[in-house]
Amino acid sequence: MSGLITNIDANGRVQLPLAIRYGLDLCTGDRIAIDHLGDGTIILKKIDDGVTLKGADRSNARAEKASSS
Repeated sequence: MSGLITNIDANGRVQLPLAIRYGLDLCTGDRIAIDHLGDGTIILKKIDDGVTLKGADRSNARAEKASSS
């Protein structure tokens, strides 16, 4: 495995290393989509303003329901 390593904090947040944020032009407040593959791979993708991902609302609702249980 290569790449940069970071940690998850007590609130479940992951800090993206500065080099990655600069390289992808990510700024405070930018939205990202998160998905995972069955092999443990996590995918983060920057969302352009005005773009809605198919199923994103449904996924968010499931995540919110699970976290409140």
